[in-house]
Amino acid sequence: MSTVPISEPEDHPPYLDFSLTAKRMVKTVKGKTEIYYEDCEIVTITPMGDNKTQVIKECGEWLDHLKYRHHHHMISDNYLRFSENSYNAWKERREAPINGMPLEECAVLTPAEIQMVRQANIRSVEDLANANDEGLQQIGMGARNLKRKATTYLENAKDHGAVSEKMSSLEVELGSAQEENIKLSERLQALEYQLAARPPVDASEQPEAISQ
Repeated sequence: MSTVPISEPEDHPPYLDFSLTAKRMVKTVKGKTEIYYEDCEIVTITPMGDNKTQVIKECGEWLDHLKYRHHHHMISDNYLRFSENSYNAWKERREAPINGMPLEECAVLTPAEIQMVRQANIRSVEDLANANDEGLQQIGMGARNLKRKATTYLENAKDHGAVSEKMSSLEVELGSAQEENIKLSERLQALEYQLAARPPVDASEQPEAISQ
């Protein structure tokens, strides 16, 4: 039987928000029912561009399900890694990572525009650039212009990154050439010192020319 997946694994994880809540527990001891509470970690899963549809799961159950889906090639390595890193960041009381460039780092978006986009549950520049019609409707007036601005910004950033990478390569080459020049200069200087330290040659000690 072929193990090739029928379709490409899902690669874009949803937005994840974690919280700690009290879970009501019931147990029976000697025929008597007792009620108690335990701390319970939960994750709220929200699709990008949809601030109404949410799924709430216990973190343990959710992580097990992710590993099952990953094992069966239903989600990508990136999807699983991002989800696990988000959970671990929350556990360590760190800010959860964003899958892409945070909206606040996009220089072409104003604070008001960023707030409009965030209210539509879009949290990265890449998500805004790839937003579908439903996501744009959630943003409201001017959404398509904001999408174009995000797309152009990412394209320019990519081009700038390629130029920066080339410049870095040239700087490395220049540094190597300068280092080689320094070594050659030091070797030449050492040879000059050696020549200067030699005693002068006495002309009388020069062998006489043999006359024909």
